[in-house]
Amino acid sequence: MTEPEPVAEPLSSPSGSPLTSLTWADARARLAGGEDYLVATSGPGGRVHVVPVLAVWLEGAVYFNTHREARKARYLEHNDSCAITVPADDIDLVVEGTAHIVRDADRLRRVADLFPTKYPWWHPFVQDGEFYAPDDTELADPRYIFAVEPTVVFAFGKEKGFSATRWRF
Repeated sequence: MTEPEPVAEPLSSPSGSPLTSLTWADARARLAGGEDYLVATSGPGGRVHVVPVLAVWLEGAVYFNTHREARKARYLEHNDSCAITVPADDIDLVVEGTAHIVRDADRLRRVADLFPTKYPWWHPFVQDGEFYAPDDTELADPRYIFAVEPTVVFAFGKEKGFSATRWRF
């Protein structure tokens, strides 16, 4: 699968501080290499929920896992729009997109194989087309894997005041 190449749109802050010089290739590498991810969802009545997740980047999307009964999973059933933030010391990235449950067993295996490369202490597995946490040896609690393909990605620079770039897909 070929990732779409987004169009960069430099944004300036009210103070006119410099724009981020981050290229899309740099931003994509940061999305793939990030360790901390926060997912923001919105439930019935507009209540917002933000929570850290383990996530990986694969072929143009952020993939994260969750218990099937978790609030974020329930909220995404109601409203599949979400945002994922990847904070860093110099630049914060924000991915806005739509979350879809991954059901393809081969894709689930590829995602499961990526988690230990980033989080060496976490080795999920796929069995009979379901994704499981490493300690679920009884196969009692399959998890959801959500894929979020960006519609917009923002980069917010932190040096010398805030600066920003937006990529549209």
